[in-house]
Amino acid sequence: MREEILLDTAEMDYNRARKNLTSFLSLTGVKVDLFDQILPFFKAAHDEYFHWHDVKGKKMSRQRSHCIQSNSPLATIEERLFFILTFLKNNPTQEYHAAGFDMSQQQCGQWIHTLSIVLRNAAGTAGMLPAETLAEFKKVLEERGGEKVLHELIHDTTEREIPRPCDPEVQADFYSGKKKKHTVKNVVITTLTRLVLFVGATVPDKTHDKTIAETQYAFPYPCILWQDSGYQGYAPRNTAVIQPTKKPRGKKLSTEQKAENKVISSTRIKVEHAISGIKNQRVVKDLCRLRKNHFVDKIFSLSAGIHNWRLSVRR
Repeated sequence: MREEILLDTAEMDYNRARKNLTSFLSLTGVKVDLFDQILPFFKAAHDEYFHWHDVKGKKMSRQRSHCIQSNSPLATIEERLFFILTFLKNNPTQEYHAAGFDMSQQQCGQWIHTLSIVLRNAAGTAGMLPAETLAEFKKVLEERGGEKVLHELIHDTTEREIPRPCDPEVQADFYSGKKKKHTVKNVVITTLTRLVLFVGATVPDKTHDKTIAETQYAFPYPCILWQDSGYQGYAPRNTAVIQPTKKPRGKKLSTEQKAENKVISSTRIKVEHAISGIKNQRVVKDLCRLRKNHFVDKIFSLSAGIHNWRLSVRR
């Protein structure tokens, strides 16, 4: 079995993959030109991180000089960025991913956690990470004009699958009757151009969408807020809410109401496109098996940052 894995992943080589643009995009989720744009930010964040930490993430007592050792399984900055992007895009098992880069499963786990932190720091420096707190969200809106402009935003929640918790009581909180799986939720706030401005904290599936909105964020400046019928009754201060008309029980919607709902849905669908862009990274689309260092909580905002990075080169 080990030999079969090595044969299957023999092509997992940065220099070879880079020569095939289609293959490179499939493996990493980014095009070569975007990879080259990310690389300087990643290198700066990488050097800063390893001045103070080792590969296991242990904080050093003092700053140290750092250079990549010649016997490292990831011998260049490019290979390290390639390594973490291919993991996030494809969500392989650690044993499989380790075989493709000629390292042990334990080494692979350490590199995944460390390089995801480095990539997150790089995305933050580049201004691609979405806000995660109310203060950060307010700052983002200020940078986009504050109260001088009328912000047009869309919000929605999305579910992500996790392994079944061991505690029966905890299982009940995380079980999704809709998905028939154990999941967590994150709220996403985007612009009409699919740029992700805010990502909420990870919560159990049983938490209602309206409860998440009321407890995790607010709108400090006037905005038009597009939302679905799951937020029925949610109308925060400073917002003009636009949402579909919900069909009354035992009754039907009029032709005019159906037409209006269709127009609203054609605008609101853009947040679904943004979520789809985030879930281009299969680590947040499929079952996420990593639990150490709150990986499940942190990886969604990083994936949103990668989505924003892809969006930035399309403009």
